[in-house]
Amino acid sequence: MRAATPQLPRRLAKLGLACLLAGGGLANGEIQFDIFMGFAGKARQGDWFPVTFEIHNDGPTFDGQVELRSRFGSNPVYRYDVELATNTRKRFTLPVFGDVNSNWTARLRNGRKTVAKHDELKLDSMDAQTVLVGTLSGQQAGGPVLPKTRFKRRWENERFAPVVAQLQADIFPDDPIALGGLRTLYLNSARAIHLRPEQAAALTTWVLGGGHLMLAVDQPGDVTGTPWLTGLVRGQFGPVQNSAVGQALGQWLDEAGYSNVGLPDDAFAAGQLAAAAVRLANGKALIVHDDRPVAAKANRGLGQVSVLGFNPEREPFKSWRNRAWFWARLAKVSPAWYETEAPAQQYGWLHIDGVYGAMLDSRQVSKLPVIWLLLLLGAYLVIIGPVDRIWLKRINKQMLTWLTFPAYVAIFSLLIYFIGYKLRAGQLELNELHIVDVLPGQQEVLRGRSYASIYSPINDDYRLGGSFAQSAIRSEYGGASRGNVGDSLRIQHNIRRLEALAEVPIWTSRLLCSEWIATDNDGVTATLTKNGSTGYELALRNGLDKAITGAALLSDGRITELEFQSPPGSTRTLRIQTAASPHAESEFERISGGGRFEGAVKTRNQAFGDTESGRIDPILMNIITCSFPALLRTGENQEGPLVANFSSSGGLDLSSHAERGGVVLFLLAEDHAPIPSTGLFETKLGRARTLYRIPLETTKTD
Repeated sequence: MRAATPQLPRRLAKLGLACLLAGGGLANGEIQFDIFMGFAGKARQGDWFPVTFEIHNDGPTFDGQVELRSRFGSNPVYRYDVELATNTRKRFTLPVFGDVNSNWTARLRNGRKTVAKHDELKLDSMDAQTVLVGTLSGQQAGGPVLPKTRFKRRWENERFAPVVAQLQADIFPDDPIALGGLRTLYLNSARAIHLRPEQAAALTTWVLGGGHLMLAVDQPGDVTGTPWLTGLVRGQFGPVQNSAVGQALGQWLDEAGYSNVGLPDDAFAAGQLAAAAVRLANGKALIVHDDRPVAAKANRGLGQVSVLGFNPEREPFKSWRNRAWFWARLAKVSPAWYETEAPAQQYGWLHIDGVYGAMLDSRQVSKLPVIWLLLLLGAYLVIIGPVDRIWLKRINKQMLTWLTFPAYVAIFSLLIYFIGYKLRAGQLELNELHIVDVLPGQQEVLRGRSYASIYSPINDDYRLGGSFAQSAIRSEYGGASRGNVGDSLRIQHNIRRLEALAEVPIWTSRLLCSEWIATDNDGVTATLTKNGSTGYELALRNGLDKAITGAALLSDGRITELEFQSPPGSTRTLRIQTAASPHAESEFERISGGGRFEGAVKTRNQAFGDTESGRIDPILMNIITCSFPALLRTGENQEGPLVANFSSSGGLDLSSHAERGGVVLFLLAEDHAPIPSTGLFETKLGRARTLYRIPLETTKTD
């Protein structure tokens, strides 16, 4: 025992060191920092996707800041302040705009100290034209599946093939802007009844703003007993009845035009399908089975709901050999995706942001024509070459070339600077164009996109932002070849407030887009009554602070420009004949102006050239045309439904709504903004315009 006594301090030291090391490990384990990227790790380039953070703090209370940025490049940086009390769990979602970057990094900071981080966040970044279908199924293995494409190359399937993203209900976004990258969402009613109110509100706003909801009814009581779902669907359901499947679903699928659908499934046709009759307000039957509509569709706001009166996650539908093709048709996946061995790619497609930029960029700036640039370069080469040699030889001072050559460089540098100053120097300017969707509901909601073009006479950073229920901001997107356009953008999210700092180089215009959700302040109300086949009566009340200076109506596959003005506070009634419009389109297969827009965008992106050809006048019909980018085809480019010359983001495109026969009233208000200016800085130059897009449901006269 005495011999062992001297070993006691050494053992205690080892024990203390072990406890210290263990304590360090526990200290690191006090923060749980989990991140969920995109729609089950997937996102489309040039569109919004959600990034959900879940933080569990077992340690002392602190004020943390989450920072998210792409691993390559400096644009953009997202920050969010969060208070982390002891033994609390916080979960929040940031809407993030998808660039070509697939690698991200995130950090949680306590002051300047990083307490947790993820340096290898991966995102499956897909092409902007790819079909992405989200699903919130009732069962883990249930929900939609899509057919396999015939693309030969693996990378083509990974980037272009239509794909389904299995979403988790507990981290489903509660921000409709974050859902902007989805075009279609499958939802089982058994899952819908458990969504949180914030998630239900986000989903409703997403549908009314242009999303397509495929709702499967597990039990009719799921819909009728859930107020938000009842208000969105607005349907009536009959009792659930069992009957043989027969050929109704197969015949509906045959009408889609898929050339490689599998063979008939006799076992499925002999099975028993439990289904309820479905009738939607202002809707149409999709599938009629035993003289009952067991599936129906209807426009809701700018979006659509497709309701199945049966649960497709149960037998016999679950084992149907052609169910993938059923989902392809219901999700409106074009047959062209499955008919070729390579995707029909459009390498030069442009984003509609460039068109808005051509409308808003400062007119203080002029470009140097290419011919003048060539003449200037030619004069420079002649002077530093033959002219310099000849006159120095005449005065027999050839050694002076060591002085004359730098002098020529300095003189031409000053001349170029002077020319640039004359062409581009001006005053600070901010031009804004607000595209605002007035979404229907018990309380009308405004879904806004505020484009802001900042012209800067110096190198400087400019503050932008505002206070909204939900909001996000992004740089101009230039397509897959250019990504986000502009220098750094630092974004700070706070509760109900957004701020950003945008860097604008000297003598340039930079375009940014702020997207936001706000409640309607009783601005504009309209009702539309149909009289005859092409006649309408429009009742409009202008509650804005400015006059409505232009209007147009999308109906019957036509855009009809309305010649009237409405002063502030006035109420007008107008009779409309859509067939008599000079701007009417017989069908919404393509819209004129695509070539002109494409030329303006390409010229705008060039440093030299014709100034005027890179500009577009922000008049009513030009602004309205930008609402249909998928239909803006140019020249002879008619490669089919897989490609379009222009793309857009966040539900801005109304092409699908037009093709479904939707009705939209467009109203233009000059020198008016529905929100305070996005720019949080003083400027004397600039102008604001607002285009309201109001989806209408028509009523018919007796």
